[in-house]
Amino acid sequence: MSNKNRGDRIQLLHKVVKKHYKPVPTPEGRSVLEHIVYASCLEDARYEAADEAFHRLQESYFDWNEIRVTTVTELSEVLHNLPDPSAAAVRLKKNLQSIFETRYSFDIEDMVKMNQGKAIQELEKLGGITKFVLGYTTQNALGGHAIPISQSIMEILIATEIVSENEAAKGHVPGLERTIAKSKGLEFAACLHQLAVDCRAQPSSKQLKAVLKEAGAVEQVQKEEVKVAPKPEKAKATKEAVVPKPEKQNAGESPKPTRPAVKSAPKPAASAAPKPAKKVPAKKEAPAAKQDAKKTVTKKATKRKPK
Repeated sequence: MSNKNRGDRIQLLHKVVKKHYKPVPTPEGRSVLEHIVYASCLEDARYEAADEAFHRLQESYFDWNEIRVTTVTELSEVLHNLPDPSAAAVRLKKNLQSIFETRYSFDIEDMVKMNQGKAIQELEKLGGITKFVLGYTTQNALGGHAIPISQSIMEILIATEIVSENEAAKGHVPGLERTIAKSKGLEFAACLHQLAVDCRAQPSSKQLKAVLKEAGAVEQVQKEEVKVAPKPEKAKATKEAVVPKPEKQNAGESPKPTRPAVKSAPKPAASAAPKPAKKVPAKKEAPAAKQDAKKTVTKKATKRKPK
């Protein structure tokens, strides 16, 4: 995939999502830690669900430390309205635990004034940080240029051929921030997130399929169909190739049972024929001949005696 082609697809996707969705403004007055907590709830979830879960956390617990020591099961019950409450609870708990173990407190506001590269490196060391949480915090809390990428968003980027399967496995989207200007980053990220979450929640929606088609996902679908078509043929070929193997084995094995059959067949024939011919006549004729010979000798002997 050429860089020019990738850039064109990213721009087309930006145009389509901006047409069908409205940007969601970043809430004002949130701390860096609150952005991390909110992003942990927002990943692969709708904005409305994340807002509800975030407010329920604040109302249900006294402080962030109480959330840190709460079990994942209990946190999942509080985050029950999210698509995957357990995954969100694990992200949240691990991030709070890592921050506390590193800072011995939950005050990380100095990251705003810190060198952005150094702040991002410190965030990357958090136990529950994901590319989405890191991108969202960098964009909304630190003022950096980063597009949050979740699994549902990556599925859209694959469908529109912006990334390949190998790039998606590494979580890498080359040229995304370079193609989308920083001034358009918040708008693009919010609209793309909404499309991705809707597609995951309603994969069979005709309306969403039309939006994906408009964003250039039709070519990907057609290519997948072309790739899938030969696979059964290869499977058939292999199956057909497998059929002669047992035939060859049968052909090799068939002489083994037939050879003893051929050997055993002549044995009774040969033994049956000569046995009566040799034994019966020989036994009956031989004594008769001897008796005749004895008679002749005795006759001659009796005739000679009187002389």
